[in-house]
Amino acid sequence: VYVCKDLDDNFIGIGPDCVSTTSTTTGTTVTTTKTSVTATTTTTSTTTPLPGTCYPPVIGPDKDTSDCILIIPPGTCTVKCANGYTGDPATYYCFNLEDNFVGVGPDCVSTTTTTMTETETTTTASHTSTSTTTSTTTPLPGACWPPVLGPNIDTSDCSPIFPPGTCEVRCAEGYSGDPAIYTCDNSVDNFYGSGPDCSS
Repeated sequence: VYVCKDLDDNFIGIGPDCVSTTSTTTGTTVTTTKTSVTATTTTTSTTTPLPGTCYPPVIGPDKDTSDCILIIPPGTCTVKCANGYTGDPATYYCFNLEDNFVGVGPDCVSTTTTTMTETETTTTASHTSTSTTTSTTTPLPGACWPPVLGPNIDTSDCSPIFPPGTCEVRCAEGYSGDPAIYTCDNSVDNFYGSGPDCSS
């Protein structure tokens, strides 16, 4: 649960605790070995940047923009691919508080692959997705700023939303959990809400 005590600090809170469920299963003949990796991430987030700092880029759940928080212009940050994706990082630039961060990329490719092997017959099924994004981080005039909640949470439904309005915040690809509804009453306080709790 996130709490807003005043308009200076806006919402504060901790969570959600996100657990990765990425696993690879390999079997040979009649022997099956399963290996799983579990990672727990704790995120403290706010939907409004501190006064005088640039607003982080909002460019999709496959990108990690955590390095772009608390940057005072002129400044730069490194945008990396989120967990479960691979690709070269990209540099974003913030020259002023009107345009905020601008940049291109990175090109992030999903690393999720499932391989099954039985006796002398091998069947491999794989799925690869690639996304390329060119973006600017300034919403339309009068629209609410989308929430910044971490790479395991998809806030794409929150842009562009004009107050009063709501949006559905879902777990990013590779994570599971019930969606949460965020509300924007005005373009000063922007969106507020709680969750979702996303497990990988």
